[in-house]
Amino acid sequence: MNLNIEIVGLPASGKTHFYNHLNQKIKKSKNNHIQTRSFKDFLLFEYLKKKTKINLIKKMFYSIYIKNVQIKSNFLFNKEYKDLNLFLRNNLKKNKRYDKILYLYKNYINTTNYTIERKSRMLKNFEIDFLGAKLFNSKFKFNVFDEGFFQKIFFNFESITNLKFKLKKQISYLKLVPNPDLIVLIDTNIKICLKRSKLRADGFLYDNKLIKKSKIMYFNKSVINFAKFKKIPILRLNGASSISKNIEIFFKTIEKYNK
Repeated sequence: MNLNIEIVGLPASGKTHFYNHLNQKIKKSKNNHIQTRSFKDFLLFEYLKKKTKINLIKKMFYSIYIKNVQIKSNFLFNKEYKDLNLFLRNNLKKNKRYDKILYLYKNYINTTNYTIERKSRMLKNFEIDFLGAKLFNSKFKFNVFDEGFFQKIFFNFESITNLKFKLKKQISYLKLVPNPDLIVLIDTNIKICLKRSKLRADGFLYDNKLIKKSKIMYFNKSVINFAKFKKIPILRLNGASSISKNIEIFFKTIEKYNK
């Protein structure tokens, strides 16, 4: 039995920091029952195996480009990008629920204050992750994902844009997307997230108004409530604690499932 673990938390809470250190720890220990992977990795693996109009060598170079730069390519890998989109369309149309899921996710990203280009990238990443999740097949008992489908709608943009992703749609989305077997919640105080986000090179999501609007929830509580309702275990880690302590707590927790 595979145990799929999703890391969830606010922007600048320390999710990526935790995931990267966990990844290093696993590689050093050569642990053979746990891996850190992304759904994108599984999608690209299947795409490379599938015979398409693009030869394998070109697809391999394009896969490296995707992992290190971005998915869309108007010039260098234009043909490969179109080929990947065809692969995605042909596979996603087999899933009868996908159109409804995509509609709900579009509703969510339309509450953001992101540019049209960024929203487009989010949708493309969603397509890839969703198909990657469906094609997912692992020999490892524990699979840790840094961004799953609960995380994709965790932040509540209403505090910034005053646009709502209604609770009914949140629940519909959560019922339809692949659910994790265990959630690692990086639980970090919003003021710490705000302070950290100002140091990020890509700008920051928060502003001081968010603190003042404390009556408006800055994350979608439905994600946690839904997990509790579905009896999905939640491991809460303090994002302000030392990384070594949080890694230790994580391994102690999953050992309970390794019996």
